[in-house]
Amino acid sequence: MKRGTAMTERCERKKYFKDLSRKDYIERAYEIIEREGVEAVSIRRMAREFGCSSTSMYRYFTNVEELIYYANIIFLDEYLQRLKEQESGWKDIWDRHFGIWEGYCRTAFDHPRAFNILFFSTTSKKLTNAIREFYEMFPERINIVSPYLQVMLQSTDLLERDMVMVRRCVEEGVIKPENAGKMNHMVCFLYKGYLKDILDYGIKKEEIEPRVRQFGEEIREIAMVLATDRGRELLRQKLEA
Repeated sequence: MKRGTAMTERCERKKYFKDLSRKDYIERAYEIIEREGVEAVSIRRMAREFGCSSTSMYRYFTNVEELIYYANIIFLDEYLQRLKEQESGWKDIWDRHFGIWEGYCRTAFDHPRAFNILFFSTTSKKLTNAIREFYEMFPERINIVSPYLQVMLQSTDLLERDMVMVRRCVEEGVIKPENAGKMNHMVCFLYKGYLKDILDYGIKKEEIEPRVRQFGEEIREIAMVLATDRGRELLRQKLEA
């Protein structure tokens, strides 16, 4: 190789390294996870992917676990797309509440490891602003849904996310204020049990929809117990329709 050519290539690699961004790492890590699994993401692998030093990743992430966390947020795209498609068809607060949960479960049950990392891992407890920061980098991914949903979607805490919806149920007069915390905890921990069962024993594609329907029936039963008289009547009308 001629000296001038080698120098040109080194300059090009240096420029490429300089142009690498946090977004580049996140998107590439997601591609690796989707193809090969989360175990395939490592500091050395990312360096090899970009043709740069192993230390370059530390300009943007504390460790590889942090990178993996941000990359897994992309799995929420499928959930956001479902919300976008369903949102216009919701007629009342119950449609919205149950629709959000069922859309969430359809995606979570299909990608259980990603959703476990996002909401129940040790990393999720440390990166409390991660999802909000992610959507600041990728606003086009969350702007497909309404501002109301965007507020709820930017928290890494599942209980906090659900409480945004439960408070709206209280405001609409379908849940008693004193029952808001009970509903929040009962539904979230019910979901956590479903997810753990899938993580432990797996789930086939054809089993996802029946499992989502089962979860939906159970959260409606919880709502019926904790609802106001108006909320129960509205639920009965929906169940009988």
